[in-house]
Amino acid sequence: MRRFFVFVVALALPLAAVACSSSSDAEKSVPVFHEGDAIKVGNGTTFVVALSANPSTGYSWSAGDNPNVTYVSSKQVDTPSAPPGASGEQQLTFKATKTGHSTLDLAYARSFEKGVPPAETASFDVTVT
Repeated sequence: MRRFFVFVVALALPLAAVACSSSSDAEKSVPVFHEGDAIKVGNGTTFVVALSANPSTGYSWSAGDNPNVTYVSSKQVDTPSAPPGASGEQQLTFKATKTGHSTLDLAYARSFEKGVPPAETASFDVTVT
C-alpha cells in the first residue's frame, strides 16, 4: 500500500506543476487597465481593459474603431463568491498595431437595441510607442 501511495504522489506532483504554470504565467504578463487609466504600451503589445459588467442584463462593452489598437477578444470574469446574476468584470483584449496617440472609446449597450444610446461609455487615452 505504501508503494502505491508513493507512486501516486510521484506521478501527481509533476502534473500539478504543469497545470499550475501553464496559462496563468502568460496572463500575468499582460497589462490590465481600468477606468481612469491612461494606456501606454509598445507597438505589438497585447493588453486588457477591465470594466464592471453584468451580462445577465443583456448589456456588454464593445469598442469603437481605433487607428492604433485592434480588438482581439472579450471574456466575462465573475467574482467566485457572488450570487448568480451579480455584476462581474468584462475583460476586453486589444493589440497595439500602430504607433501614435488616440482615444479608445467603449460603449456599454445591448446589441439587440438598435438606435438606443449606450447606458454607459468609457474612454481611454492610448499611446502606442
